Amino acid sequence: MTTISQKLQELGHSLPAVKTPAANYLSYTLQGNLLIIAGQIGRPGSAKAGVVGAGLTAEAAKQDAEIAALGVLAIIDAVTEGNIARIAQVQRLGVFIAATADFDGHSAIANGASDLFVAVLGERGRHARTAIGVASLPTGAAVEVDAIVQLVAA
Repeated sequence: MTTISQKLQELGHSLPAVKTPAANYLSYTLQGNLLIIAGQIGRPGSAKAGVVGAGLTAEAAKQDAEIAALGVLAIIDAVTEGNIARIAQVQRLGVFIAATADFDGHSAIANGASDLFVAVLGERGRHARTAIGVASLPTGAAVEVDAIVQLVAA
């Protein structure tokens, strides 16, 4: 059995620990075979956190999108016990980017998350996506990623 962790190691990544929710919400919900994952953020409070177009580069934000996607994958890994075969399809990613009003490169930043999902899961990682610019994100994060994933019955 190929695991999510093994695929990430092949790509030079490792799974982070699943974070405890910061407020009154769940990290994920599971309704039947539909896994809904709460937003995961990149590097809160770091030198790389901030607003794209106001001191933070699009390339740094794209890396943050990849880091946030690793957080989403960590939750998928926990729910599926690492078994990639349990993932039928990533249905949707939502990517929220703290950016100035005149910034318009949201899709390129969101590719940091999308590219990682496809690299790890192949065709099952392809998804519908929304990339949205926002004024700010929790703890000063530059990027937040949430997901809806269809699972195969265990």
